[in-house]
Amino acid sequence: MQAKLVWKENLQFTAEADGHTGPALARALLAWYGRKKRDLPWRRKPDAYRTLVSELMLQQTGVATVVPYFERFLARFPTVQALAAAREEEVLVLWSGLGYYSRARHLHRAARLVVHELGGTLPSNEEELRQLPGVGAYTAAAVAAIVFSRRTLPVDGNVARVLARILGERKPIDRPAVRAGLRLQGQPLVPGRRPGDFAQAMMELGALCCLPREPLCAECPVARSCRARAEGATDSIPVRALRPAKRRIHLACVAVERRGRLLLVCRPAGTLLAGTWVLPLLEMRAGEAAARAARRALAGLGLRVEGSPTPVGAVRHIFTHRDATASVFRAGARGRVNHPDARWVRDEELAFLPLSTFGRKMIACSRVN
Repeated sequence: MQAKLVWKENLQFTAEADGHTGPALARALLAWYGRKKRDLPWRRKPDAYRTLVSELMLQQTGVATVVPYFERFLARFPTVQALAAAREEEVLVLWSGLGYYSRARHLHRAARLVVHELGGTLPSNEEELRQLPGVGAYTAAAVAAIVFSRRTLPVDGNVARVLARILGERKPIDRPAVRAGLRLQGQPLVPGRRPGDFAQAMMELGALCCLPREPLCAECPVARSCRARAEGATDSIPVRALRPAKRRIHLACVAVERRGRLLLVCRPAGTLLAGTWVLPLLEMRAGEAAARAARRALAGLGLRVEGSPTPVGAVRHIFTHRDATASVFRAGARGRVNHPDARWVRDEELAFLPLSTFGRKMIACSRVN
């Protein structure tokens, strides 16, 4: 008999003799995963530390971008002990360009907590994993399932999309309550054996087949179980809430060089680009001229601009919640730098500092002739 999925009005799975539910769906998905899964470095010799690193890196970042960062990071910090012993700046250097730097700081703090308070071993259950800095419901479930074979379902964006289509969920999946509901309804699908492979198979299905646009339904191993496909609604499911417009911010930064060294400042905690090194930088006040903001940026370091700052261009960078444009200046300046988080840096030293993509753009723009 052909398998099919049966739903009740509340979209809960109902097991019937002919139903493609629970074990049958899991078998079909796991067989597909065995054939189609990508060879990713964190899937080789997985352990709790490597999985935690990969899951934090993959938040808000695509696989292709993460792979080289993961490999460099693990080469430098192969164990949780090695990471815990590192300085934060060393960690941020390896993270430079990956974005969302709070992830790196959380990971570093988590490593120190594990080493100094948990005997060097990561917890094996979700509740304890969630006590680690930066570890939320999804990451805790992913580590618990993949590494410790806990029968739990981590729901990231890919898995939420797969579940929404299978279940025919028409509420916005980016709402926490809806996401939690999807996880609750999807949990019965998780098999007792190979729950970690099942979790990764769900992620892989969303990444390779159940795409946001134009899903490859003909290649889907669980297409018969998909309510959205049965109703011709794969284009309209999943639903996402309307996002507010990104807040636009305008910045001014200024490049000052002395004896072949460039002045950089480490951004303080709680600010944009926290923990990374940038040109002296300030957000412009309402109605303020960019050149005036550039002067203020240097004044805050104890420097006085010689003449007028020279405008050399502007760079733009789109963040998750902000759309930032920086007006870039060059200037000569007098005085002695009076700031604990400022330093003069030679070009060859830049590779050893945590620099964001936005920060690199500003530096490059300042050197345009």
